[in-house]
Amino acid sequence: MDILHQIPTETKIKSELKKVLFGKTLFCPRCGSRHLKKYQGRHYCKRCRRPFTFTSITWLRGMKLSLSIFWLLLWCWENKLPVDQTRRVCGLSEPTVRNWYDKFREHLPQDKLSQIRLSGVIQMDEAYRGGKKKGYAIIGAKQKAEPNQQRKMVFQVVPKPSVDRSDAVNFLCQNVVPKSQLNTDGYSIYRGIDKWWPVQHQYERHNRWEFALTSEIEGEWGAYTTFVRRMYHHITREKVASVLQEFAARQMFPEWFRSPSSFLEVALQPISRIVRKPGKPRANFYQVKEPISSTNCLLNGLSLVPY
Repeated sequence: MDILHQIPTETKIKSELKKVLFGKTLFCPRCGSRHLKKYQGRHYCKRCRRPFTFTSITWLRGMKLSLSIFWLLLWCWENKLPVDQTRRVCGLSEPTVRNWYDKFREHLPQDKLSQIRLSGVIQMDEAYRGGKKKGYAIIGAKQKAEPNQQRKMVFQVVPKPSVDRSDAVNFLCQNVVPKSQLNTDGYSIYRGIDKWWPVQHQYERHNRWEFALTSEIEGEWGAYTTFVRRMYHHITREKVASVLQEFAARQMFPEWFRSPSSFLEVALQPISRIVRKPGKPRANFYQVKEPISSTNCLLNGLSLVPY
């Protein structure tokens, strides 16, 4: 494949993985020893006599792809290439591509995504998918961003075909800072919402052609539908929440998706070196986290549903 000539060599990819996981100095991830030897593509520790590779100590363990194909696959996901196009360019099957796309989504930095709180002027709305009997709902809110400010948005899947006031109040309690300005449509679940959570509420009537207060969040539903259609074609109901999280992350943290290196820096957890305590036998160690990187990563059936 000609496109592989644009992919770094496996040696450069290993060097990048080493930099993310270990920093400048390589050491044994089990005992912390720096006395290592390399044999047949693996590193062997002379102290604990255990082998390891840069993939076996991460969530990439058991990967059967070459590093070049893995890098190309990650590049395709970051650039929102459709599943069918990725399958052709990487020479992989569709289930393999979908499984890896799922794995990349699962390892987005959950610590940062879970700490998003909306404040200031907020637009809130709900959307419905899958019909009245077996469908589900999505509640979404978006903070109106000022110039040079980060875009913030939150989505939550409600596993039932309708949304009631308790769902809206629960969403506000979890994601909206008190005393914010909340803009919604005229749906009955929002009436008197400021009595349930301390916000300044304004609403508009869409049947009167009023759209100024909620135009941005209304536009997000169309953008999300287009994103799913173009990239995944279809998704299962069990994956809706994770795809929504990916959709929001791409808008809030575009720096994560600029290159495979950028994503690996936030998705791979740096290895903490185990230092031998002075004056103790070799078998007794305690763990010391060296400041290699401040980024941590949390690890996180199949009928098709509309998007």
